[in-house]
Amino acid sequence: MIYECLIKRLNPLIEEEATIEINGVELTGFISICPYEIKVGKSYQVAIGFTILDELIIHEILEEKKEIERIGSGYDYYLSGLLHAGKIDAGLVFTDDDEYFADFLKLKDKPVEIKVDRISLEFISTK
Repeated sequence: MIYECLIKRLNPLIEEEATIEINGVELTGFISICPYEIKVGKSYQVAIGFTILDELIIHEILEEKKEIERIGSGYDYYLSGLLHAGKIDAGLVFTDDDEYFADFLKLKDKPVEIKVDRISLEFISTK
């Protein structure tokens, strides 16, 4: 899903790091694709995904909730929401580009919580 995001911060020390806001939700992620220069205070179209560095930690939760929770001051996040084929709806829809969810078909359309190592940001070309 493509969202309109506001650039809140760009890290001058880590070129790929950006803090964005989408629909009132602020998150910090890593830019995977950006075909143009972005600037703080400007809005751009972006698709969001996630990166798992080791193993996917996913479990069903009893309460249906949609939440994006940063873990400490690092890049890890808990995403809570409904698991669908190829995506999780945690209030914002995160695509599963690496097909991690294919191994969890029994959790499809159920409320889950997953731990991701970082959020990926793909800025969409408007040309």
